[in-house]
Amino acid sequence: MKINIQNFQLIVLFCLFSCEDSGAITGSENVTEIENVSFSSVVTSITENGLVADGVIKNDSQTLSISPPWYIECQFYYDDNSGNTFLIGGESITINNSLSPGISLEWTLEYLTENPENYQNFSINDLRAYKH
Repeated sequence: MKINIQNFQLIVLFCLFSCEDSGAITGSENVTEIENVSFSSVVTSITENGLVADGVIKNDSQTLSISPPWYIECQFYYDDNSGNTFLIGGESITINNSLSPGISLEWTLEYLTENPENYQNFSINDLRAYKH
């Protein structure tokens, strides 16, 4: 199957607009982490309303698709002036599309908070893809 650039861009846009908040508890151990995925191009930024993490997830499997629904989550952290690390909170999104072998998907997680400028040096960790 040959996919041209325009079709690929449409697929990526469709995947981006089909993501929604899952409303789940982040960091739960009662989930199944999805194997054979990789995260790349992860960038963090601050907006008027919160903290944002963007990136790309790729299905590294040679044969297995990831069937919907599935989820991406992470935890947001900051370090104070004394070197202590604090958990700000977590965020997750629901992906309602299959991700075929070798295909990538752009994702965005936004943690809404008052005074996001207080977290200029925030970071993310515990980034994972999972299924319930």
